[in-house]
This record gives sequence, structure tokens and C-alpha cells, in this order.
Amino acid sequence: MSYSIATFCYGDRYYKQTNNLINSLSILDTPPNLFVVTDNENSIEKKAFVNVKNIKEYNPKYSEYRNNYYDFDFSVKRFSLQFAFESGYNNVILTDTDVVVNYNLYSDETVKQSFIENAIAGQTTYNFLEQVNSNSMLGRRFLHYENRFDIFFDKGLLHEMPEDCIQYISISENKKFNFIDIWDKCIKIKDSDNLYNIPAGNIDEMCFSACYNDIKIVNNSSKSINLLIAKHDKWY
Repeated sequence: MSYSIATFCYGDRYYKQTNNLINSLSILDTPPNLFVVTDNENSIEKKAFVNVKNIKEYNPKYSEYRNNYYDFDFSVKRFSLQFAFESGYNNVILTDTDVVVNYNLYSDETVKQSFIENAIAGQTTYNFLEQVNSNSMLGRRFLHYENRFDIFFDKGLLHEMPEDCIQYISISENKKFNFIDIWDKCIKIKDSDNLYNIPAGNIDEMCFSACYNDIKIVNNSSKSINLLIAKHDKWY
């Protein structure tokens, strides 16, 4: 299959949700390969299409974490994408683990048309200029990274910053590991400079790395929407 899915899970609540996703995918005639990075691989359902690594293989510091939504460090998800990249995929759905397949809309063709070449795409996006001075603080870390890297981008490139719950990532072979590298450097800056982790997620980091590597960031809701749907077990 020309694409895969990557996700991450830490703690009992999320092991269960990952297994819900696995069982949801297993009903498909040909499930895509799923790449999971976790702190407990023994808690993940064993299926032929499921590939699991322990986070200690990437960065042991993430095996200790805050077990509440607001303080959890979501930057760990970059290793799930890296796992899929290392396995040969250039087209990857990077998703939070609390999703299941929407059988009314999901098919191999609808997934393929959701990817946009050389782009990070999502059905929900934010405008940098509308957010940077709002209470959301979205975009402020992006500005900090510009200063630290001493590189500045046209903010017109940031009209459609994809929410990082479900993203369709299509990056060529010669760019995909550079993308991970810059994202990783952003996280090191975030940690060393004690930047706020608000908004939760990696929107600023992923968009900065995309701009740095000349990768588009776009809204793909005109191509498909809700192929995977959240099935939250809310605890916040």
C-alpha cells in the first residue's frame, strides 16, 4: 500500500484506544500498515499490519511522562512519524490514537486523494495572523524558532496551519528525514528555552520545519473529511 498510519500511546487509557483503532482497521479488506511507538509494546494488539517500537529505542526520556492531558509532552509523536519514514513510507497519516475508521467514507481511494504532494495537510487549519496575538498563543513558538535559527519566512505561507490531531503527510525521500531533524531541533529549543507548551501539540514546530524544508502546509477538507473520526475517552 502506498501509505501508512502512525500513532503513539502512553498509559492504560491510551493502550485501550490504540487497540480500538487496530480492531477498527482490521475489519478493512486490506488494512494499511500501522506504526505505533509506545512505552509498553506488550499492551498493543498483535496483528500482521501492526508494527510496534518502544520509545526507549528513540529517546528514553519520554518513557517518563505526565499522565494528564495538559502536561503530557506531545512532541513524542515525531518518533511515530519517523518509524513510518524509516519503514519506507513517504505518505503517512499521523494521528492521535483515539480515532476509528469511518466505514461510510474510508477507502483506499479516498485516503490516497487526501494526500497532497510535498505537503502537510489537515481538514482543520488555523491562520497564523489571526492566532499569533490571540489567547491561543499559536504561532509564538514559531517566531521564537525563526529568531533562534536566524531565518524568517513569509507569514502568507501560514494561512492554513494544520491542527495536529490528524494530518496527511506527504514528503519526498530526500526531505523526510530533514523534516524530522528540524522538528527535533525545535523541541530541543523549546525545552532549553522553557517555552510554553500552549497550544498542546506540535503545530508551530511542524509548520516551522515544513517552511524550512520548502514543504507546503495546506487544508485538504475539499478532498476528503472525517475518514478517521475521534472516539474520545475524555479525561480533561
